[in-house]
Amino acid sequence: MDDKTINFYNKNAEKYSEWRANETEDQAQKIFLKYTKPDGHILDLGCGTGEKTLWFRNNGLAVTAIDASAKMLEFLKNVDGVFCSQLDITEIGFQEKFDGIWASFSVQHLEVHEQNKLFGKIPNILKEGGIFYLGMHEGDHSYRDQLGRLYVPRTEKDLRAICHSYNLVIFEFFREESTSFDGHPIEVIHIFSRLKP
Repeated sequence: MDDKTINFYNKNAEKYSEWRANETEDQAQKIFLKYTKPDGHILDLGCGTGEKTLWFRNNGLAVTAIDASAKMLEFLKNVDGVFCSQLDITEIGFQEKFDGIWASFSVQHLEVHEQNKLFGKIPNILKEGGIFYLGMHEGDHSYRDQLGRLYVPRTEKDLRAICHSYNLVIFEFFREESTSFDGHPIEVIHIFSRLKP
């Protein structure tokens, strides 16, 4: 993962947590919970300061949460039902499989070749019947925002092709407008998929 982006999150973890704390449960969370096995074990890829992780834990799921930022993970220390680890999401190599994989606006901080490599690992760590959620900014060019974070958005067409190539069947998809941490308006896409039977 990009060093400048990780450094930003390490330096701004508290401010980021305060910003995220104002969020309420969203449509993506509700859909993910609906289609995930009750009492299941999920993987939060790029958990940040853990607001979504805690929501899933509070709704009956066990969570393995990883993030490249050590400062972000401090907000999840010693939380029952959550196993957290500092790890670049490109380096995942779990032996166990998960009932769900949640990747909320973390994959977009990776270069395209890193994203594609990560997508290729998803089928190997997803249980039969499990779901993979991906939230990303929509676009076709990479950039750094005014805070120095690297963004590598993808198009719907591109992501549909990637899912198809790894036998991931998209069963739910929606777009929405949102606002980034730096205050800029953004277009985002939400994709829910599962392994092809």
